[in-house]
Amino acid sequence: MIRHITQFVSDALRNGKLSIEGELKEKIIYHDPCYLSRGVGIIEEPRFILRSIPGIELLEFDRHGLNSRCCGAGGAARKVFHDNAIAIGRLTIDEAVEKKADRLVINCPACYAKLHEAMQAHDKQITITDIMELLGNLIRK
Repeated sequence: MIRHITQFVSDALRNGKLSIEGELKEKIIYHDPCYLSRGVGIIEEPRFILRSIPGIELLEFDRHGLNSRCCGAGGAARKVFHDNAIAIGRLTIDEAVEKKADRLVINCPACYAKLHEAMQAHDKQITITDIMELLGNLIRK
């Protein structure tokens, strides 16, 4: 059976096979990737991981889970409709900043690339971090 890394990690946290040693006093907002949430239904596992990190406050986008907004990298939009794709990515950045998040956490390499691209020369800026990158700095080694 194929499992996503967030499924594996959330189980390891629940079973005590993995423990978080660090603390992060930040407001974090998580963006559900299209393929992961709508495609295969992985919605709660990333949130469980983030809630397991001491000190964080987990914020939600207005559209999240099965109703999550595309980051702008979906399908061929990023290549065929580049300006629209950047505008879509900026909507995600704008909402994260408006909700006063310290960090935008993502879980998809396409989202990571598109949101970083959308932030270039944009008036709103936020730290964007992959969930496993974030966790990798906080687990007991």
